[in-house]
Amino acid sequence: MRKVTINLIINISLGCFILLLTGSCRDLMRVKSSIRKTQTEVRVFDRTLKRVQKGIGLDNLKSKNKGESDSVEAVSSSQKTMLKNYGYLYDFLNRDNELKSNNFKWDSINNYYYVKEDNYRTIAEEYEVFGWHPYWMGSKWEKYPFELLSTISYFSYKIDHKTGGFTNPLQIEDWKNTTMVDSAKVNNTRVLLTVSLHGYQKNKEFLDSDEKWANLFNTVSKLVIDKNADGIDLNFEVLPYSKRFKFNKLVKELHDDLESKFKDINKDFFLSITLPANNSRDIFDTNFLDAYADLFVIMGYDYHVGNPEQGAVAPLRSSENKTYSLNTTLNYYIDSGINPKKTVLALPYYGNLWTGKLEKKSNGYFNLTEFDKPLTFSEIKLKYIDNEELKIKANRDEYSMTNYYNITFDDFTTQELWFDDDYTLRKKYDFALSNNLKGIGIWALGYDHGYSDLWNVIEDKFSTNKKVVVNPIVESEGYPIRLSRFLLKYQKVFIITAIFFLIAIVTAFTFLISDWRVRDSIVRKVMIRIIFVGSVFILLIPLSYVVFDFINDILKPLNAFFKYDWRFYIAYILGVFTIVIAYAVTIKPKKRP
Repeated sequence: MRKVTINLIINISLGCFILLLTGSCRDLMRVKSSIRKTQTEVRVFDRTLKRVQKGIGLDNLKSKNKGESDSVEAVSSSQKTMLKNYGYLYDFLNRDNELKSNNFKWDSINNYYYVKEDNYRTIAEEYEVFGWHPYWMGSKWEKYPFELLSTISYFSYKIDHKTGGFTNPLQIEDWKNTTMVDSAKVNNTRVLLTVSLHGYQKNKEFLDSDEKWANLFNTVSKLVIDKNADGIDLNFEVLPYSKRFKFNKLVKELHDDLESKFKDINKDFFLSITLPANNSRDIFDTNFLDAYADLFVIMGYDYHVGNPEQGAVAPLRSSENKTYSLNTTLNYYIDSGINPKKTVLALPYYGNLWTGKLEKKSNGYFNLTEFDKPLTFSEIKLKYIDNEELKIKANRDEYSMTNYYNITFDDFTTQELWFDDDYTLRKKYDFALSNNLKGIGIWALGYDHGYSDLWNVIEDKFSTNKKVVVNPIVESEGYPIRLSRFLLKYQKVFIITAIFFLIAIVTAFTFLISDWRVRDSIVRKVMIRIIFVGSVFILLIPLSYVVFDFINDILKPLNAFFKYDWRFYIAYILGVFTIVIAYAVTIKPKKRP
């Protein structure tokens, strides 16, 4: 009688388990079916919407960041509703974090959440701070405050005008191996590779050959894509006017070629084009180039470089030559129709030094000078500004808004140095913004190494502590989220650990059942049998995960035949088979004297 009762309990339990398992699979299939129907309805709606947009001409209104802004708005809107209705739950899950549901502010104009953090800073969305990292600055990029840079461009890929390849293999190897790109990406800084060609004759020869262009496109695209960079900065200087249309064609074909390759990896291609301050600026057809350039960078420096006549590197205005200043440069480009909201004014982090010697003439002393060299801001700070032995303060030319030293030494040699500091650059940043430009550029990053004066101005003028939070729930740092992120990050470690644990359990169990008393206990006691079967099920999960993941690609065609994922069927069959085997196996105990 007792045996019949036990068998009845086992049969009922087994039947309930199978019914529960069958029902769960059926419900899961219904859910998947509903999801697929919903996805179909969404696709139909999208197609209908696109036809309507095309009918009223909205399909051609392409915004640069449309896809990104649409997704931001959709996610943020749903988050707004969830935080409003379930803010208490969010606060409970994140109770060990200062960020609560009422800390988020809703920007109704841009349709996103934001928070303000005292220790956070980034370039405000409406501005652009562009900087070049010259290869000769080496590892100084490690000290760059990337959070204060919208874009950094590695300078440079030097075009071989004879082939379209490059002439500086050592620097290209440095680009391939540098971790600067990763550091910039962590801080949401865009990364470009500058592609440069300087010289009248070199430009003329290169622009005449489409075959060289193809080689350039293929080489550059691989370098940029392999490095997970965002695009290129095009830096052609001293162009022949006769090649104006050739340059336009080059930009168009380069843009189309790289944009196509970036689309293949689901990325947006970014192209910036540098423009000269004065010499040969009329060669650049900004109206034509606007269709392909995401950013124009006006090189607002080198106004007096190499010139025996001393003067400012970047004069705001000029008394000696009315056409030789930032003011006239910017007026020229604005009058030519450049888009100010796609344009930045690059300014120098260096000064120019002229040296000379006083010679006595019959009618007095004359200073015969010649251009000596440029000096970085760091060198100027060390040798002049902070040099206590010099005991001379810099003068400021208010008209050009530039500092200068004019020094005569005891041996009648002279030095004249023109440079910008934090004060003069602040005024020139104001000038750029007053003309509605997108922002400013820096030539060059690392030239202020060891000093924070110039970065402080950028932080003050262009940064914000307003942090955009697209998805507050996902981006929160509460304990449950951190734990989940940790488990996901190291899921393979946990799976491998579980597999070894399973092996250890199986090995130990094998030794245990070699003892007849253990076997009798498992057979006779139903509860132990149920615990045993449940444990096997739990320990089989990681093993099943690895096996199914390994053979998924091989058996994927079965999905089309079975309509649903084949793994559900296999798991169901294995589960039933395991239970039947566990129930069917009986071990007759041996009678012991």
